[in-house]
Amino acid sequence: MTSLAEPRRRRTAGRARGRATTALAALLTSAGMAATALAGPAAAAPAPATGTAADAAPALIPALQDWTPGSGALHLGPDTRIDTDAAGEATARTLAGSLHDARGWVVPVVRGPAKPGDIVLRTDPGRSELGSEGYQLSIGDEAVITGAGAAGLFYGTQSVLQMLTSGTDLPAGSTTDVPSSRERAVGVCACYTYNTDAWFTRLIKDMGYLKLNTLHLELKVKNDQYPAVNTFSYYTKPEIRRLVALAARYHITVIPEINSPGHVDPYLTPYPDLQLKNAAGTPDPTRLDVTNPASFAFYTQLIDNDLSVFPGPYFHMGADEYMINSAYSNYPQLLAYARQKYGANATPQDAYIDFINRVDAYVRSKGRTLRIWNDGLTGANTIPLNKDIVIEHWLPEKETTQQLLDSGYQVMNATDAWYYVRGGYQPDAQRLYNANWSPLDFADGTVTDPDSRVTGAEYMVWPDNYGKENENTVQQRMFTSLRAFAQGTWGSPRPAADYTAFTTLAASLGHAPGWGPQWVQPLPAGTFRIHGTAGALTAPATAGSPLGIDPNAPAGSGNWQLQPTSDGYYHLVAADSGLCADVSRGQTNNMHVVEQAGAAATAETCGTSESQKWQLEPAPGGYRIVDAITQQALDAPGSGAVVQQPRDAAAHDVWHFETAGGAA
Repeated sequence: MTSLAEPRRRRTAGRARGRATTALAALLTSAGMAATALAGPAAAAPAPATGTAADAAPALIPALQDWTPGSGALHLGPDTRIDTDAAGEATARTLAGSLHDARGWVVPVVRGPAKPGDIVLRTDPGRSELGSEGYQLSIGDEAVITGAGAAGLFYGTQSVLQMLTSGTDLPAGSTTDVPSSRERAVGVCACYTYNTDAWFTRLIKDMGYLKLNTLHLELKVKNDQYPAVNTFSYYTKPEIRRLVALAARYHITVIPEINSPGHVDPYLTPYPDLQLKNAAGTPDPTRLDVTNPASFAFYTQLIDNDLSVFPGPYFHMGADEYMINSAYSNYPQLLAYARQKYGANATPQDAYIDFINRVDAYVRSKGRTLRIWNDGLTGANTIPLNKDIVIEHWLPEKETTQQLLDSGYQVMNATDAWYYVRGGYQPDAQRLYNANWSPLDFADGTVTDPDSRVTGAEYMVWPDNYGKENENTVQQRMFTSLRAFAQGTWGSPRPAADYTAFTTLAASLGHAPGWGPQWVQPLPAGTFRIHGTAGALTAPATAGSPLGIDPNAPAGSGNWQLQPTSDGYYHLVAADSGLCADVSRGQTNNMHVVEQAGAAATAETCGTSESQKWQLEPAPGGYRIVDAITQQALDAPGSGAVVQQPRDAAAHDVWHFETAGGAA
């Protein structure tokens, strides 16, 4: 087998997936597709396997599966209506909102009969050839979108919205557009960091625009039963419910993940009795002791907490890198447990598989399907992994993707060729697009899938070096590669002959209506006096000292220069000392970011640190000041140091900015 999916080293720092996949690099070389460095020149583009979309077809991302041109065009404008049946009502309302965002039109939603110039939504469950997500679009006197279900109708409306980016005339013609992959996923590990509600809202809107239908989230949900796990970052249940509801509006299934039995330190650090201990008795907060019944009870409660706010059909338990930077032989209790339960021929890996199978049974009892990463499937186990588990394949292992498929497993293509690592590498989308990558091109080779067990593919965003890259920059930099991925997963003929032309097309189609603005800078550059409830914000003259509050600061003292940055934030520079407000001292997580609630904000020598960037979030009476990296807000609990607090703290200071010439 050869592979179009160039391997990379997975997650560095505290979450490193550290194995170099040199064997696969050799496969690529033998296929004439040697790996290129991120900053290096792109590999020569091979001829596309399926050709490009017809010249007459509207150029969309993902491209239409086919196009039969008609004569003339349909003009849309403020008089356009959306005529829908009952099943299409929600989609019609969403489309009306998007047309207002895109064009400023106030478009009524009506129930027939259709008139020339209307957009018509019709549901026909008998159109089985469309599946659950396909649609037919016919443009003549009206633009008629037919789907077997609501998702197909929705995707048809997204094609119409993309056509409107080039003008208000839709070309006459028709298409039957059906995706080739069931799952077209984006994964986000907000597992050590906090991505804002605004960031996720923009992502979800763009996913809908690109016909991506699955959002995989590794994050922490605030837990009332185990409050010790509620170290930041976490999301409150109301935040998650809002996110899930928004995703449903855009026909996106949300899959939660709580990683175990490895990478579980965001939860396990306060509980040494549940941590796996080595032969010397030293506990490891990154590894759950799968032989301890209390560990299973703890983990299943975490699952219950997630399932209370994530209603979808899946739960992901991670199960990756349990033994990263270690070995099973360092933990003799695993072998003892396995042999006691499965006999003298059992291996330590059987204890790991046993834990996954027990979690699977628990998840099935809740009406959900379990998913895992593949790298723990080394072939060293003697007991089988349950066949109902969906395997997300990112790393070549002894058991190949083809073998997993042939054994009857459902497998998702999660190749690390589509990994975006904050502050690190990005997908080589140019090489993948020019090579006509498809979800059948796994990290260990291209597979055959006669029984349609490949569920689809996933684009992942990892936080490894997130202290070096803020979320605004991430969203900006993933723009084109995410679109190339969407094209590959829909499986239609490419809309542009090469990546250069594709990049131009992507820019012309832009973001989803209502996506922005991304840069929120409500105040201009200038010098301000910043004061909260307890007094004026002050900065010391010595670098490394905490910011303070002075309730008696005289007018004109303690001024701050507000300096907008090019990526949507501000620097707060003390006018007297020239030092910058920062959060860089305090207890750090394993990615070297100060996420300690209550850590003091300090004055530091101004530099390139991302933690010296601040958001001003409008609040009644002023603004909340939020660090761009820690995503915690500044609070002055009294006349002492100014500290950062999580967003759901009982109270936050609302800061007022007063210019030298008056209030702002």
